[in-house]
Amino acid sequence: MAGEEGMLPYITLTTEPGSFGGLPSSGKQFGPSTNASSLIEMNEQFDFYDGGGLDIAFLGAAEISPSGDVNVSRMNSSRLTGPGGFIDITQSTRNICFMSTFTAKGLDIYFNQEEGNISIKKEGTIKKFVNEVYETTFSAAESIRRGQKVYYVTERAVFWRTTAHDVLELIEIAPGIDLQKDILDQMEFTPAISENLKIMDRQFFKKEKMGYSLFGSLAERCTYHEDDHLLFIDLFGISLRNEHEIDWFFVSLNKILHPITKKKGPVDVVVSYQGFDLKSGLEDYYAEELQKLEARHYKSVKRYSGEAFRLAKLRKKSDVKDWKEEEVFNSFDKNKDGVIESDELRYGIIEMFGLRLKQWELEELCKEDITMKSELCVEP
Repeated sequence: MAGEEGMLPYITLTTEPGSFGGLPSSGKQFGPSTNASSLIEMNEQFDFYDGGGLDIAFLGAAEISPSGDVNVSRMNSSRLTGPGGFIDITQSTRNICFMSTFTAKGLDIYFNQEEGNISIKKEGTIKKFVNEVYETTFSAAESIRRGQKVYYVTERAVFWRTTAHDVLELIEIAPGIDLQKDILDQMEFTPAISENLKIMDRQFFKKEKMGYSLFGSLAERCTYHEDDHLLFIDLFGISLRNEHEIDWFFVSLNKILHPITKKKGPVDVVVSYQGFDLKSGLEDYYAEELQKLEARHYKSVKRYSGEAFRLAKLRKKSDVKDWKEEEVFNSFDKNKDGVIESDELRYGIIEMFGLRLKQWELEELCKEDITMKSELCVEP
């Protein structure tokens, strides 16, 4: 899908045997990669995985329990498949997506590619969402403790596991699917159902390309704080390969900045260059055009890469004076027991700010229970 949508230049796909980049093969040919950027030894690849090098991992699932535990390693007493690299990958990756058909053995699905919906012609005889997995290869409780974000994606439904519930929560269903007959009746347990249950985008099921944009427009990457006359610019994923593209880039920025500086004068700017690429040999031309833009619109400029840019934006967001402490507390207190436990605190901060606390930071904040009477954590 990344190849079909033209996104391969902007993401790096890897496989366990040691490929980076390019287009990995599928199915039983899993492992090789066409036009890979690099190949390394498998043991080195797992050093990369174990060290948390992945942003997101996509893996299969044979059995899934009510709490979100996954089994891929053993189906019965006489059949030992083994986990392979599954455990290494799932323990160190921040975002995990388990992918599977909803049932197995005999499942027949009809995709209506004109209308963008699906229907179940014949249901599989084996249920994959079971009361208890035969062997736990992935522990959902441990993933919650680690602050991982975990999704379970099938052809007809999407679930996730959070601290809000002790069971999986159904968050999306496919168009054309009956919630009771096609989902709940095909599970051995009853999941939580989101209050904001969504229908998947019909475009996913149509024949033509989806035409999605990975990064959005340049204007959508600019965040302006009028009170402070401060502009944040995120350049992640932008690649400038010739002088024509550099001209386009600065003309576009000039159009964004002109109405701002015309109204209030030169603006303070914070720029993230994380993921920005400039073809070798164009540095002088880019610098010349940048100087012209700065002379015309900038009062000051700070340039960051990666986490520092996010923290700068977070500080600006945290300067807002009208935080409603009770609303913040209630959004963190998923089980509504009046206490924010460590897992709820970790996940709440991830949801609200996109930041992941280190274990020692979490322990420092959680030296005592956090209640509405505590001085801890009521003000982000």
